[in-house]
Amino acid sequence: MMRKSACALLAAFTLFLLCGTATGAGHEVVLEVAAPQADIFHQPVCATVELPPELKDVPLHEIAAFLHPDDNSTIVVGQLRPLGSGKAKLWWVAPRLKKGVASRWIAILGKGGGETGFVWAKRADGFIDLLLDGRKVMRYQHACDRSTPERLHETYKPFHHVFDGKGESLLTKGQGGLYTHHRGIFIGWNRLTFEGAEHDLWHMKKGFQRHEKFLELHAGPVLAGQKLLIHWIDGNGKTAIVEEREITVFRQTAPAIALIDFKTRLLAANGEVFLNGDPEHGGFQYRAHNGIAEGPKEVKAVYLFHKDGIDAHKDTNLPWAAMTYGPAGGRITVQHMSHPANSKPSVYSAYRDYGRFGAFFKATIPAGKALDLSFRIHVAEEEGPKREAMAARYAAFAAGVKAEPVSR
Repeated sequence: MMRKSACALLAAFTLFLLCGTATGAGHEVVLEVAAPQADIFHQPVCATVELPPELKDVPLHEIAAFLHPDDNSTIVVGQLRPLGSGKAKLWWVAPRLKKGVASRWIAILGKGGGETGFVWAKRADGFIDLLLDGRKVMRYQHACDRSTPERLHETYKPFHHVFDGKGESLLTKGQGGLYTHHRGIFIGWNRLTFEGAEHDLWHMKKGFQRHEKFLELHAGPVLAGQKLLIHWIDGNGKTAIVEEREITVFRQTAPAIALIDFKTRLLAANGEVFLNGDPEHGGFQYRAHNGIAEGPKEVKAVYLFHKDGIDAHKDTNLPWAAMTYGPAGGRITVQHMSHPANSKPSVYSAYRDYGRFGAFFKATIPAGKALDLSFRIHVAEEEGPKREAMAARYAAFAAGVKAEPVSR
């Protein structure tokens, strides 16, 4: 499971238990997972745990975590993230949780370093790649070079790419091609109003987005994340929005490639900002690689919604939309989910056969205030997506899958 053989995982767990027993370093935590609203598969679960005294001064990347349900039906790897005051967030990906049924999981923590899994690989060309067990999963393009008009055009917005399941080909589009400003996973508005003027932070004709710095990079066996500081610069060279963007990527099992959480805080740092535009030129979007635009009819994008009869041009506040594209035998399905707390009314621009879709809305951000947004994207190599599976995946995202420590 988790793109790792069960035998290898069992061997690692057995060795960990033997070492923990021998040294007295193993620590057990019993966790109760809340009953989900639907049968869900391979979804992230999080619990806040108190670290035992012997582990409180140990760096979290040196603490191994393994979990199994009460019935011992499977073993999964866990990952700890810091909270401070001797506590940590324990993350794992549950293979299956049954609708309406609370479950108990046993976590074993101890010195051992865990397994590497995800790794960030910085490059000198304005990219940073995310690898999982040596396979490329995502790429963040963050250069901002204004030395020439050509270089500015190539680097006027930061965005994220997604690789195929082999880590060889990009599933998303970069600069050039049909609508050069459509780039991978990105966000912007074409008629952003600031200081009495409109600025195009979509095509980047009147402004640009500039990556300022990495606030945080982390990676482990279960998830990897980035926290990014990005400035949205208006057509006069002034910062209209200070964005803190947080990307979290969770390990998945084939045919899934990645489960990606995209959270952003848009701060109106220097005056009121009105996020304005239309569904074709604004919001949080995903664009398929340019081969879909240039390819024959059979590779074009088609869309699926949470129920029949949806008119994406008119219907508002859709929970999710899904797009399938690519050749037979190698089609890609992307589910784009909007958290229920996001701004409303929202519209899913999900009808272009070249493969650009996403959630759009208008919003005013008062001076000194921030707008928080949360989305999730699931990418898989699959031909025929099932609506029930997507509804369950959205339910897990909207409610969150939570766990609490309990006594036996």
